[in-house]
Amino acid sequence: MQDELSDLNRQVLATFGEVVTLKKSDDSRLEVTGILTRELVPTGPYEQVLQEITTLALTTDVKVSRGDEVISAEQRWTVERKLKGDGQMNWWSLHEAGA
Repeated sequence: MQDELSDLNRQVLATFGEVVTLKKSDDSRLEVTGILTRELVPTGPYEQVLQEITTLALTTDVKVSRGDEVISAEQRWTVERKLKGDGQMNWWSLHEAGA
């Protein structure tokens, strides 16, 4: 079953993924394929106030730490925290670098 899930994750990454550069705290760089998503979600008690949330999904074999930098084209984000994992993929919360 794990092999089938791994194959499915590779297909999803090949279809929806994009290559991003992961800059580690020791200044090493690693190019990985991940899925960047951005969505607007209500924040606070008022639904009229929205906040953009950016997440990055990567395979579990990619080691990511809080404070690592994600670079895609001209955009940069800093890894904030791990949101969830399913044994095959991990989802990370990002915030704009310098923000």
